[in-house]
Amino acid sequence: MASIFSTSHSNQKGFTLVELLVSLGIMVAILTLVLSNQSQYTEGTALTGLADDIGLDLSQAQTYGVSVREFSPGTNEFDAAYGVSFDLLTQGGDSVYIYFADRGAKNGVYDSGLNCPTDANSECIERTDISRRNVINDLCYLQKSGPEQCNLGRIDVTYARPQTEANIVFFNQNGTVLNLPNAIAARINISSSSGATRSVYVYKTGQISVQ
Repeated sequence: MASIFSTSHSNQKGFTLVELLVSLGIMVAILTLVLSNQSQYTEGTALTGLADDIGLDLSQAQTYGVSVREFSPGTNEFDAAYGVSFDLLTQGGDSVYIYFADRGAKNGVYDSGLNCPTDANSECIERTDISRRNVINDLCYLQKSGPEQCNLGRIDVTYARPQTEANIVFFNQNGTVLNLPNAIAARINISSSSGATRSVYVYKTGQISVQ
């Protein structure tokens, strides 16, 4: 008679190869989803940060432009307007913008180049290099009436005391200054590598809006 303590090992099973592969597949799918969501979150945060930085630089230009600020210590230069330049006409301009002082001719535009020279006559104060594969992908203007117009080549925004209003100079794709009496605002559109977008609006009244 068989012992009551004998144990059959035929019914003791571990993971089969198929079950192991299925489990690994599920784990990989979950991990991929988590990493994808994290990447999208990081990308979205970086794009939002860029839009906020542009808005803050425009606000700082407005503050400096309407206040009595010396261009740099010892220059005795208090009458410069301050602004930000966005230039898609120059190679690499979609990943750079320039914070500047409108000196010399005081023509409302930035005249010193994207390399931001540091000589005594330079208008460049700071060059911001856009990172994380974000770019300035379009420049537009809003009208009092009619549709928004985009595909501009360049937009320069300056502020000069005592006015708090923005002086906005628009350029077409050929680099020609546009006469736009009905324009009420500029829009700087930025995008990420995945196609997400944010916009910074600068109104001639002085209002700055990040959307």
